[in-house]
Amino acid sequence: MTLAKATWPPIVWTAAVLRGLDDRAKGELAAAGDLRDAREGDRVYEAGEAADTLFVVASGVFALRAIRRGDREPTTLRTMKRGDSFGEEATLRASPARPSEATCVEAGRLAVLPARLFRRAAERAGPAETFARLERMLRRAATLDAFRAAGFVGCLDPADLERLLDASEHVYLERGETLFRAGDPSTHAYLIGDGMLQLQSEDDERLHVRAYLTRGDLVGSAEACSGEPRELGAAASGAAWLVAIPQRDFAAAARRAPELLERLQRIAVDKQAREQALVVSANTTQHIFKDLYRLSVARSLLVIDQDTCVRCGHCAWSCANVHDDGVSRLLRRGDKVVVPTPGALGGSSLLLPNSCQHCQNPACMVDCPTGAIGRDPKGEVFIREDLCIGCGSCAKGCPWDNIQMAPKDGAGIFAGIFSVARPAHASAAAAAEVAVKCDLCRTLAGGPACVAACPTEAIARVHPSDLLPGLGAGVGGSPEGQKAAGLFPRSTRAVPWLCGAALGAVAIALIPGARLATGAVAGTLLLALAAYTLPKRLRRLGGGRLRPSFVAHVAGGTLSLGAVVSHAGFRLPDNLAGALVVSFWATAVAGACGALAYRFVPARLSRIERGGALPEDLPARALAIEERTFSALSGRSELVKAIFARVLRPYALAWLGPLALLASGRTLREEQAHLGERIRHTLAGQGEGKLDGLDAVVRLAVDRRAVRAQRLLQGSLRVWQPVHVVGTVIVVILLLLHVVAELRYR
Repeated sequence: MTLAKATWPPIVWTAAVLRGLDDRAKGELAAAGDLRDAREGDRVYEAGEAADTLFVVASGVFALRAIRRGDREPTTLRTMKRGDSFGEEATLRASPARPSEATCVEAGRLAVLPARLFRRAAERAGPAETFARLERMLRRAATLDAFRAAGFVGCLDPADLERLLDASEHVYLERGETLFRAGDPSTHAYLIGDGMLQLQSEDDERLHVRAYLTRGDLVGSAEACSGEPRELGAAASGAAWLVAIPQRDFAAAARRAPELLERLQRIAVDKQAREQALVVSANTTQHIFKDLYRLSVARSLLVIDQDTCVRCGHCAWSCANVHDDGVSRLLRRGDKVVVPTPGALGGSSLLLPNSCQHCQNPACMVDCPTGAIGRDPKGEVFIREDLCIGCGSCAKGCPWDNIQMAPKDGAGIFAGIFSVARPAHASAAAAAEVAVKCDLCRTLAGGPACVAACPTEAIARVHPSDLLPGLGAGVGGSPEGQKAAGLFPRSTRAVPWLCGAALGAVAIALIPGARLATGAVAGTLLLALAAYTLPKRLRRLGGGRLRPSFVAHVAGGTLSLGAVVSHAGFRLPDNLAGALVVSFWATAVAGACGALAYRFVPARLSRIERGGALPEDLPARALAIEERTFSALSGRSELVKAIFARVLRPYALAWLGPLALLASGRTLREEQAHLGERIRHTLAGQGEGKLDGLDAVVRLAVDRRAVRAQRLLQGSLRVWQPVHVVGTVIVVILLLLHVVAELRYR
């Protein structure tokens, strides 16, 4: 497509949506809008794009196409000729995504109008009733397109369709807002024009997600026909736009069009089967299902493989290191999901840490009052620091807390302490803080620093479809193009290098009599091992991946064992050389313990975690579990309280409880089921009607024991590090002194 500025053709102003505008409004729209030339086959916009412009056809023919619910191939919803408008959904207050794609059928020209400016111009153009008429026209057009995309317009009599269009209203929901609850009377059937809803049930004071409904789905159609109360509740997973159809009008239309109900039932059954397959294939605790909305809107997810992550913090450290303000753009806290992985029994445990996921329709960009947040043609969401006034609207607007406020460069360490409230129109230069988030290290040649700095290659940037094959089908999209390949390719495998280093160490150890040569080799290896920290420091300069350096460090340490044995043997001189040997072996043992912990602990730790947590979070989490436990016991039967006092509390606080949990090899869900079954077996059916709330208390008792086990495993990943680091420093110092002493006496 090409853009061309020209005098707007008179036919544009004859469009129904522009009639009644005064000359001032027309002038503003012409100045801010564009005339766009399109050739046959050009795509005006794609389904899912952010809707922020309205189009009027000046010449040519254009078509709206979409895959209707229940269909596999796209269908032409309507065609637009001279004087017709389309893209009316952009004028709605919810600013939804495009529900369909628009293409050019015959070459022509389009008038492109900014939606927000159009609304402001229309509101000022004349009497209130004129704008109200225009509002109804736009809503009716958007409603009709939503009906067409849903795929049931063809089943309705034209008169019934007109009645539904007249009776329908628009409903807007924010993330987490409830549409209706289980047991509420059925007053409307709801067609989802944009966004996603969760169908929920409540059991034992916990919400369970039963299904996800997306654009084109009908909510509550069965109850609207039968008149029965709501069986399930419904809440918005994100900002949603719905068309509310009164129960009486919908039921009357459905009675006169039985094929409509048959189509809706078939679509619902097919969708439920896809979602169930998605949950089963994920083998998850429903985290992946409960936040399906997040995966459906994300463009780039940061994921950490908890089965191989050693919780070293290199990712967050390197992120802070490559930014001038020293603030990390990722926090190693977040949701845990389990996804199928080839060759991994039970799938892989992945953490979705707090880091910008570059959404397709960013909520932060909508909430920014200065336009500081933008999105490039590749979809990357970025922040223009020079325009940011530090208001924090984007940080509040992000549903996943992936934006934070940081001191502005040069603001000074005390700027945040002595800052005062600024008016909304304050300049960016006056802001002591600015919004920061992941920028994918766009200025770093080696790509995201967090990915490159991971010593075990346990972190990656992925598209949600790579994370979970079949995701597109699960949320109403197409499964084509999904990839099931591994997310974390191992470019440098440790085992072959370790085996080679071990053989080399044995060979060097068996070399007879060459003490000078083996001493030189041992000294060189020790200095090279001590220089391991340099690659990490070079990340700021765009250094390469850390994984090869890590593998080389472990292999070099193994090789140095043979060199030291060949040079010093197993004797312990009572001089400086003896101190050097002792320091070396202490450092080597600490390093070996660390290598073993890195190899075996992460997978075990991930089995007893429900989410991502830092070591410093665990004491507070234990206290929170205690508080939730006493809250969960409030109002319960005396039997449940007695079970907690005699069984569950001793279980949670038993001295050897963490070791028993680790030795069992069970996940938290399996341990919870095992403990609950043991209690019920002991009761032998007694007091069956007095056990309400027991499952929640059992879960908390298991979590309490698990926190203690987590602290034990987290400690095992770190306790060796001080010994290894301090030992390395001592070894280097003693090595240099030893070399000086040898040179002096020779």
